[in-house]
Amino acid sequence: MACQLPPAPTPPPAESPPPAPTTIFTIGDDLLLEILVRLPSLPSLVRAAFACRYFLHAVRSFPTFRPRFGALHPPPLIGLFLKGRDGDVPSFAPLRGRADPDYGAVLRGSDFFLTRLPDDQGFWHINHCHDGYLLLHNWTTRLSVAYNPLAGVLHPIPMPPHAVRDYHIIMSSSPEERHGSSSSSSFRLVSVHEDGLQLRPVVYSSHTREWQVFPWVEAATINKDHPDDDKDFLPPTRGKLVNGRIYWTSYHFMIVLDTATLQFSSMDLPPFIYGQKPFVVGDTKDEKLCVVCAIDEEATIAVWVWRADDDRVDKWMLDKENELEDLPVLKLVAVNRGSAHLHLMAIEQPDIVPLCCFFSLCLETEEMKKIFSLYQYEIERSYPYIMPWPPSLVCNKANRRIEAA
Repeated sequence: MACQLPPAPTPPPAESPPPAPTTIFTIGDDLLLEILVRLPSLPSLVRAAFACRYFLHAVRSFPTFRPRFGALHPPPLIGLFLKGRDGDVPSFAPLRGRADPDYGAVLRGSDFFLTRLPDDQGFWHINHCHDGYLLLHNWTTRLSVAYNPLAGVLHPIPMPPHAVRDYHIIMSSSPEERHGSSSSSSFRLVSVHEDGLQLRPVVYSSHTREWQVFPWVEAATINKDHPDDDKDFLPPTRGKLVNGRIYWTSYHFMIVLDTATLQFSSMDLPPFIYGQKPFVVGDTKDEKLCVVCAIDEEATIAVWVWRADDDRVDKWMLDKENELEDLPVLKLVAVNRGSAHLHLMAIEQPDIVPLCCFFSLCLETEEMKKIFSLYQYEIERSYPYIMPWPPSLVCNKANRRIEAA
């Protein structure tokens, strides 16, 4: 009987190659954007976007990312510029109480001490603060500048051809004028020249570096819906820029200037606001026009919003009333969509020392944060500084050339 050999051993299965490691560069744009949109703040997004070209390209290349991020994270309040009675330059008070390294990096990397202003005699005064720019004027040297302390960019501005008031900085959205980088972004400066009961826009373009004066408009034309209120027609003193329109409040109505068409119009104030304490015009988190009034006797903040009702007719509607505690004296400063906060001032211990405490109140969540305290005589006016969306995170021709380099 023949001897049978044992079966040959089965060869071990061939080892499959190890899977390729998953990295941040292989997850795809959609998942990457889901990660970036969940970053806690705009400063965090800026630092992450500039960590590598892949991140920066993802943020720039998807137009829907910016509004989505802005809806979740409104541009943050960085601090307040203060116009004091003494000092050659405005002082800056940062928003404290944030254990946020990205917020701290914004403060350390920016020129909030305004060290790049021309070193001339005289005092620098703030006229306007918007879109990351400060408009400052030196009455001694008759110099005006638009300065971005985040980018350290300074634009000298020639004197206007007429005595104008209430400047407003409007960043350009025109592809022909937008140069594409934070150091050369183009803007317009819209102001008003008044003479009795007539007004006319006066506009400066940083693209052409020239002022343009437009024709006069009579008060009767602007105030055609309120013919009996011509006596209350006051020249604009300090307006509010909301969604491309400037709003000035008079006793019984508002004067409106469309900065795109440079046409004047008027509109009613919210109902039941007559006789109230001074109120301010601003915008909500979703960029809707609003009017906010502090009712001191009731320690209440009332908010009216201009929006469509059930019949799709735009009208003033009372949105909410926020009841505040332990704030007996209120002074509204500004309402800015950037942080969706209301800035107000309360005076503590009025019989002992006039100490002003500045707060930030979120109109949506009703959360209040104290910013700082100063003696009242040291401050004439405050200007909240809101961090804008950096032009370097917007896709344009200049940034495409940088990415391709």
